[in-house]
Amino acid sequence: MTIRHSRHSRITAFVLAVCFALLSSVAVSAREDSAAAGGAITEADALKVSGEKIVDMAGNEVVLRGTNFGGWGIMEDWFCPIESPSGERIVYDRLCERFGQDSADELLGIFRRNWITEVDFKNVAELGMNVVRLPIWYRNFQSDDNGTWFRDANGDIDFSELDWMADQCRSNGLYLILDLHGLPGYQNDYDHSGKSKSMSLFDATEQGRRNREIAVDFWTELAAHFSGDPVIAMYDLMNEQLGSSITSVDSLRPAMWDFTDELYKAIRAVDPDHIITMECIWSIDCMPDPANYGWENVVYQLHFYDVWNGAYKINLNKCFRAGYGVPLYIGESYPRGISTFDYMLSLYNNYDVSWTSWTYKGVGPGADTSTWFLYGCSDIPKIDYENDSYDVIAEKWGESLRTDSGNFTRTYFASYISNFTDGHVDRLSLATFGLLSHTGTYEDNKNMFQNKTGAMITTVKDWIRKLIAGELL
Repeated sequence: MTIRHSRHSRITAFVLAVCFALLSSVAVSAREDSAAAGGAITEADALKVSGEKIVDMAGNEVVLRGTNFGGWGIMEDWFCPIESPSGERIVYDRLCERFGQDSADELLGIFRRNWITEVDFKNVAELGMNVVRLPIWYRNFQSDDNGTWFRDANGDIDFSELDWMADQCRSNGLYLILDLHGLPGYQNDYDHSGKSKSMSLFDATEQGRRNREIAVDFWTELAAHFSGDPVIAMYDLMNEQLGSSITSVDSLRPAMWDFTDELYKAIRAVDPDHIITMECIWSIDCMPDPANYGWENVVYQLHFYDVWNGAYKINLNKCFRAGYGVPLYIGESYPRGISTFDYMLSLYNNYDVSWTSWTYKGVGPGADTSTWFLYGCSDIPKIDYENDSYDVIAEKWGESLRTDSGNFTRTYFASYISNFTDGHVDRLSLATFGLLSHTGTYEDNKNMFQNKTGAMITTVKDWIRKLIAGELL
């Protein structure tokens, strides 16, 4: 059947199209202006859980979409300016031996002040993101392994760096997730807990008990400090606790669950309002039904690094079938193997699942084009912690590490991920399991494919290096 359009209908369609274009332009401009202006977080923006959703004080659903400030609180050598496949603790202890603890702490302070600066929060906001997950290490705030706090001139626990982070997030319209990435006694056997092959946090020993006691005190003080602050989206209790053992050694889970409950109760005693996120990591059934422990106002978190697109859908459907009745948050993810960003991010957005990419910035070969990062530099020199002088390390960890130093490049991935921060769903990608896509330009997709291939090669080389070093678990 042929449909004939009258001249009047064509004029009407043209007028509507022009109006729509103008409105779209205004909406885009408003979004950009809002990101640039910051849209500061206020009391009305404080978050809580309502059923399977995260909502603000007015009950409006808030889906968190952002990135991790990986490396700031605890370094991993594959994307940070150190060379230590065993973790930052090895570097820190050696710096203490060579220069004394005060000087070692000063050097790490120099690194943190340059790795993330004011411009980085603006960069995140300009990508349309609304949250930053901040991995931290207990030794950022404690001078030893026995829970001795760094204190300021008034004798108060020195949380000034976190206060600065919170204020920067607040003024740029970003929520902040505090992620305890490295706990006393090490909660997993990975280098990113601080030291690989050292997990003893859950041991049924006196030292294990003492480590857990220090961790409870840590969260108690941190939660008391930030109680009532609306910029804090969640407290992330333990990053990837038990690691691969969480799915392979069922007998370890009860002790971990009981300790999770201990942390939950300690936080609730000083902060009844903030969301607490608990990591199931790879599979939803690695954590119990929260009702079994009476946990409320909690979000379950997963980390997905799957190698084909179907695995993402299978894993998310498994989460929904579990019937736990809590919101889901993907704290870290990267499409390995033949999986694709357009499918992965579209799937998250289609289900209104919150997510944060891993990670914001990185250094090392290929980092300036890698799809692991939003900003990267391929030629920043890493420190030689055995031989570099204090001054050389201070220089290497100095202003050259700043994102706006002229050394860093905004990657193609930064532009690509901005397509999804407003909740965009690529229906074609979902329908074809990522074989076809209509998100981004041809040039964007070509660069994404090339860059991801390079990132895969870098990852394989890193595995080989760690295997040779005896650090690949």
